[in-house]
Amino acid sequence: MPFAHFLARLGRALCVTLLLSSFIAPHVHADAGDFQAMPGLWKVVTRTIGPAGRETVAWHCVDEDADPWQSFATLSPPGSSSCERADAHRSRTSLTWDLRCAAPGVLHGRIAFDSPEHYEGALVVDGGRPSLQVEGRRYAACTSPND
Repeated sequence: MPFAHFLARLGRALCVTLLLSSFIAPHVHADAGDFQAMPGLWKVVTRTIGPAGRETVAWHCVDEDADPWQSFATLSPPGSSSCERADAHRSRTSLTWDLRCAAPGVLHGRIAFDSPEHYEGALVVDGGRPSLQVEGRRYAACTSPND
């Protein structure tokens, strides 16, 4: 019985220690190497929402050390040239941010990866109306710096 009592107390102490450390430990932001997107050739389809909606396709290479903000969060609202990104947050599989533009105002951006080779996202106008949607899919490795 004494050994079982010792194990029970040890287990409780370990649980309490782990629980407290999760509250006390500082929140660490992921570095670029932890972002769960594969390098390679990406096809990005952007759909503008609305009566004059259109679809554009762009191909680009992402290398291993690429900044996720520069590689994936490059959405801009149709007809607006001066926007500033603010309140940017990143996890291992998503990017969220606000765009402050002269017109249409504040938009909320989000890119979410459901696998290291696929993501979907949108820019949403304040009030919940999407302004554009984006989908990216990795197709292959990049073969040269000019890809």
